[in-house]
Amino acid sequence: MERWGVLKQREDLTTLAERYERPVLFYEDNNLSAFKRNIIRPDFKRILRDLKLGTLDGILTPDIDRFARQPKDLEKAIDIYEDSKRHLIFDTLSGQNFDLSTADGRFSARLFVNIANKSSEDTSRRIKRDNAAKAKKGIYHGGTHAFGWCIDDRRKLDPKDAKRVEHAVDGFMAGDKISTIWEEWYEAGVVNPNTGEPFTWAGVKTIIFRPRNFGIRIYQDEAQIDADGNYVMGDWESIFTNEDGTPDIDKYERLMAMKTQPETAPQEKSTVKYLLSRIVRCGRCGYPMVGKPVWVRGKKTASFAYNCNRTNSSPEACGKMGASGPRVDELIQELVWAQVVAASKERRIPQEEKPWEKEGELQDVEEQIKELKELWEQKRVRAASYVTALDDLEGRRTQLKAERAVKTYTPAIRTITPELLKAGWDGISIERQRVIIRSVLKAVIIHPSEGGRGGKFDPSRVEPVFAE
Repeated sequence: MERWGVLKQREDLTTLAERYERPVLFYEDNNLSAFKRNIIRPDFKRILRDLKLGTLDGILTPDIDRFARQPKDLEKAIDIYEDSKRHLIFDTLSGQNFDLSTADGRFSARLFVNIANKSSEDTSRRIKRDNAAKAKKGIYHGGTHAFGWCIDDRRKLDPKDAKRVEHAVDGFMAGDKISTIWEEWYEAGVVNPNTGEPFTWAGVKTIIFRPRNFGIRIYQDEAQIDADGNYVMGDWESIFTNEDGTPDIDKYERLMAMKTQPETAPQEKSTVKYLLSRIVRCGRCGYPMVGKPVWVRGKKTASFAYNCNRTNSSPEACGKMGASGPRVDELIQELVWAQVVAASKERRIPQEEKPWEKEGELQDVEEQIKELKELWEQKRVRAASYVTALDDLEGRRTQLKAERAVKTYTPAIRTITPELLKAGWDGISIERQRVIIRSVLKAVIIHPSEGGRGGKFDPSRVEPVFAE
């Protein structure tokens, strides 16, 4: 049904072409606006190029506004018609004189394109004003399908997709890299419902930080705030809610704090392939050891080892220590997981949160904003003073909320949830495993083997250094 109009136009243009006794070549930019300046119409560019090269004898179009709604686009075509040494055809189904090969036709075309452009601007302005008003009221105004909600009712959650979004956000906040989540989605065959193609890395990132997940209304990429400084909530179901069913705004603000202050996020700065790279340390020189594949007879094997590597960038490393990667990983995983299970049995997960020391200051700023607005309503404060004071107070409130989000951000050990205990160690990404290991251990020392020789793996060489 989507291309029915285009197919009908093709049929009509074929009939129109019969009077010129020429074969027809179709150029089509379906669903691409001729009005919006930032839209690239590939076939529009192609038809002008072919016309200029002499491949075409002219242009037939349903109407002048289907061809151009920006005067600059029309002028590109007019330049070709005026400069051509051949007589080029320009005709429309409208029956009006828009023949670009004549002065009268060019005048009519310029007039009608300007009228069409003005009409589009008026329509665009009305739509923007209407959408802005809806945004302030939290009303959903349509647009592309939001992943996580039902296609046939975009206010209701799709259980499967919503769960995937929830898992992605929780994973990111627990330490997963966006690239890890992206790869998981790709391997699972998750596709963007608007394109039918797999999500891009940027698309996954957008979904993770999307205010809509928390029920917050956005407009022009900004979360909407009401007169009292609260988020405007949308009229759709929220993915993240509190126990009472209300949107989890605290979690949203913690997530935003991670976005604006990435140094607070418990994520690796670079991709790490081996679990304990740079966590294990050489027992001779104390330098961090990294995982490297094991080569046998010039061929790389599936195994790996942790080695102390002396290079130009690390001359302080002794380069004399190595240990079996899989055996060290297995030993430390068992040790840390035992700590995790013991902590869960002692109900130390999650730990009690300490009260935030600036909660009183935030409440005081909220009260000042409220009092200032009351004075404004009573006309007891000048506009200049009101705007200046309000901007300062709202800026301080935003800063305090960000500080609170960072301060109350879930520590690494508290990423160990009942869901994690059920899934087990292998149910989480390597970066999240490293977050948990770092929360339990400061380092893992690999001591030299007895006699300084290699051989059978000796667990006694591995010394965990526990975090306080």
